[in-house]
Amino acid sequence: MFKNSAQVVQAVPLIEGKINVGAGTYKAISLIHCETAGSITLASGTVYPMAEGMDRGYEGEFTVTAGTFTYD
Repeated sequence: MFKNSAQVVQAVPLIEGKINVGAGTYKAISLIHCETAGSITLASGTVYPMAEGMDRGYEGEFTVTAGTFTYD
């Protein structure tokens, strides 16, 4: 959640290098947002499909196997 003009707005932060990432392994601090439908594999080995626009709170390493994602 970010504050904008005295209003609280729920938004995915745009951080250079963490926007629209494709296949590869990354480390999330708190959030994974799906930009285009795809799937990720969590550190535990669990494959998790995500639809465009989905947000999930997650902390740890994950691998993008399809689609594009923005994370923090």
